[in-house]
Amino acid sequence: MEMSLMAMLSAASTAMSAIGAISQANSAKGAAEYNAAIMEQNAATERQQAGQREDAQRREARMVMGEQRAAYSQAGVGLAGSAADVMQQSAATAELDALTLRYEGDLRARGLMAQAVGERAAGRSARNAGYLSAAGTVLGGVGGYMQGRENARLRQGTLSNQRASLSSIQ
Repeated sequence: MEMSLMAMLSAASTAMSAIGAISQANSAKGAAEYNAAIMEQNAATERQQAGQREDAQRREARMVMGEQRAAYSQAGVGLAGSAADVMQQSAATAELDALTLRYEGDLRARGLMAQAVGERAAGRSARNAGYLSAAGTVLGGVGGYMQGRENARLRQGTLSNQRASLSSIQ
């Protein structure tokens, strides 16, 4: 069974298209993995920065509360009664502010992690679509080759029938 030049070119074209689809699929998956890794790094950085903002908030609060104590002492007000209530309220508010900074950072980090998961899923989906495209290309090429063989067989049969008809007429 000899393969014609056209059939060989068609097979080569099919193979190149399939290889291109697989290469593109693998590139898309690789890009998605890279993006996901960057998002995970950004999430870790966001958590660290939130921790630093939280610590800075607590330091600031300690300084403010120290200034309040100094002001009360300078004014001759004791740290009992209303002054103690104000100091407790200030401490509670400062702690709530610090915890809010941590919470906001955690929310941003979780959002980045969710995006990383989405990127990885998109990469897998792109890879799978590329592999399916490559398979479709190969099947289409094989189908085209088989159709060409069938058409050639039918043409050959038609030619043989026509020759036989001509021979019987003569």
